[in-house]
Amino acid sequence: MGLPLSKILPRLASPKVVLPLTAVAVACAAVAGTALHHSPAKPRYAAGLPADALTVDAYDCGADWTSAKPGKQNLLIANTGIETTEVYLVDPGSGAIYGELVGLAPGTTDQMPVVLGDGTYALRCWPADADPVTGPGVHVTGSAPAAMAGTVTPGVLPVSREDLTGPVKQYQAYVEDGLSKLKPLVQKLQADLAAGNLDAARADWVPAHQQYERLGGAYDAFGDLGDAIDGLPSDLPGGVGDSGFGGFHRLEYGLWHGQSAADLTGPAAGLASSVDKLAAQFPTAQIDPLQLGLRTHEILEDAVRFELSGQSDQGSGTTLATVDANIDGTQALLGILRPLLTPRDPDLPRIDAALTRLRTLAEAQHRPDGSWTPLAQLTTAQREALNSAAGGAVELLAPVATICEPRLDKS
Repeated sequence: MGLPLSKILPRLASPKVVLPLTAVAVACAAVAGTALHHSPAKPRYAAGLPADALTVDAYDCGADWTSAKPGKQNLLIANTGIETTEVYLVDPGSGAIYGELVGLAPGTTDQMPVVLGDGTYALRCWPADADPVTGPGVHVTGSAPAAMAGTVTPGVLPVSREDLTGPVKQYQAYVEDGLSKLKPLVQKLQADLAAGNLDAARADWVPAHQQYERLGGAYDAFGDLGDAIDGLPSDLPGGVGDSGFGGFHRLEYGLWHGQSAADLTGPAAGLASSVDKLAAQFPTAQIDPLQLGLRTHEILEDAVRFELSGQSDQGSGTTLATVDANIDGTQALLGILRPLLTPRDPDLPRIDAALTRLRTLAEAQHRPDGSWTPLAQLTTAQREALNSAAGGAVELLAPVATICEPRLDKS
């Protein structure tokens, strides 16, 4: 896991806080509570713990927590048991999660930063290979201090695998439909080269590549076939001259570097074959539900890393066409997840606005003749505006992954 939920949730509460441009591992859990168990005397590893430390183990989860104050604080959690455990701060009534510590090892302590407001809170522990245990509820009365107004850590209802069953099916259908649209576009590109028509091939390469980029296949979503279809020469020891360089970017390199149609008929056939294989295999693929939230964030994160950095451009100068398609893929996944996100992510309107702004900036560089302005020809102000808009969208999308990760319910 990356950032714990206790670090993500305060950011959801304050529009002024900016998330890092990294893939944020998700932290929501379908964690069911159980009655508090009691045990015989148990070992205490951390001698001399501070008086305010809250102790947890496989039997008792914060049983010594009897009172709490409102406002910003760092709850000190000490694992005095013998098993590594996940520790959550929850609303014991609704199950909403306010913070978490991931993998708290025996004999260690860690802090859980939160801003508490009026309500009832409890610690919930989920030891390795054991049932979850919920501690006593602690009532907090009184609003957070004025300086903390509007930043009280919001509770996020956990998402289960069952919650994501419908969205996974919708995503599967979306990709299958997208692949069915991709096949004829690739076949047309292949036919252009077979006919020796390089101008037509250059014109048809762009919409075919855009259609692939709409599928949301970020971060190896399609495995080896994804690399065969859209791999970059920078990943290969021989670069653009490597025998393993194929797919869309191999054709792009050849089409915009003076290679003949005869030079490119083989790579075109390889691309068509890989697309056909993906279209045939994908309907039986098993999609891990946790990938939906991750891809919603990672598609644009990939665009920042590879497209807006200029790494992926092999000569066509159509980077912004790819970014435009990546926005389509992101919005498609957001649409699928929206019923789950609407009650959980107050930043959805800001995400929608950020994507609209980014699309407006990208499509402003789509020329009347159908071509796209290459990154190198943008003004400094245009590049800065694009980078800012893309970075802002990625930051706002990061908690989507955090909110939507399911976990198996061990209760």
